[in-house]
Amino acid sequence: MYIVLDSNIWISEWGLNTTKGAVVRFYIKQKQAQIVLPEIIKEEVERNLINNLKQLCEGIEKNHSQLLSIFGQLKEVVLPTTAEIEEKASSLFKELKFDYKEIPFTLESARLSLQKINKKIPPSDRNQQFKDGVIWADCLNLLELDDVILVTDDKAFFKGHDHKQGIATELEKETNSLNFRLKLYSSLIELLEEIKTDVSIDTELLSTQYLQIIKDAMNSILERNGFSISSNARTTVSPYITENPDKLYIKFDLQFDCKDIREEERNDAQLILNGDGYYNTKTSEFQNLKNQGEELSFVDNSEERKKISNIYLSGNVVIGHKTVEHLIRYEIN
Repeated sequence: MYIVLDSNIWISEWGLNTTKGAVVRFYIKQKQAQIVLPEIIKEEVERNLINNLKQLCEGIEKNHSQLLSIFGQLKEVVLPTTAEIEEKASSLFKELKFDYKEIPFTLESARLSLQKINKKIPPSDRNQQFKDGVIWADCLNLLELDDVILVTDDKAFFKGHDHKQGIATELEKETNSLNFRLKLYSSLIELLEEIKTDVSIDTELLSTQYLQIIKDAMNSILERNGFSISSNARTTVSPYITENPDKLYIKFDLQFDCKDIREEERNDAQLILNGDGYYNTKTSEFQNLKNQGEELSFVDNSEERKKISNIYLSGNVVIGHKTVEHLIRYEIN
């Protein structure tokens, strides 16, 4: 399956670096689909990204200047230079963290687009949409190889210029005799409905590996309080999509039933081990598993539930202004 995102999608989602964009990148990899990038889209996206980033910097400088006039003294704001902005725009697609297929601009696609302009048929029935005609020609070529999904909010591709009415009749007729099918969506939300897949995580393997890491802390809280494990682990995992389409951030807990070895009439004892880390969907490996605390609870002879917790705090001390990183955490339902 090929997926073509129009320039308006790339631009509005900042090169798929938004949360929604990260979700799309993740499921595209899970679906083993392939993003296709026509040259005419790539050029427009890079050009618009440069302009948009410059406008953001100008807005920050203006607001900082206004704050400075009020406070009289502020920390200097360091923003990307024009050269850095242009370099970032040119490297946008190289940083997607997955493979994509580039389609060079060809005379054949240009000719087909010009014909649509002259005949005033979609996507050039109302305006001389040369770029849209080239994109459509590229999609037709891809349909000789595999199914294609085109995502664009450009109404020129839709019947009656209405997103709700589906693909324009003239365009649909052009695809009927081809080997594969084309689907047209107006947003990434609609695309996600098509490509979203279930994610399977081996909870038994997670439990085994995590218990090797936490066994000393687990045994300590049990021995101090006179309990022993009396059941297998019940593992609950909450996965989160991250900025890396190959890695899920996971929060999880392992829950055990426990037995009172002191025979002090303590009942309904449970031990919950909390952890987090990452799961590499490409290699099916768990990485950087960390202990986030243990909680032992039980009901004593007064019929009150008692809780004993160990909580671990981690962090780095930063002197001065710290460098922040772009992080995405989107929970998979």
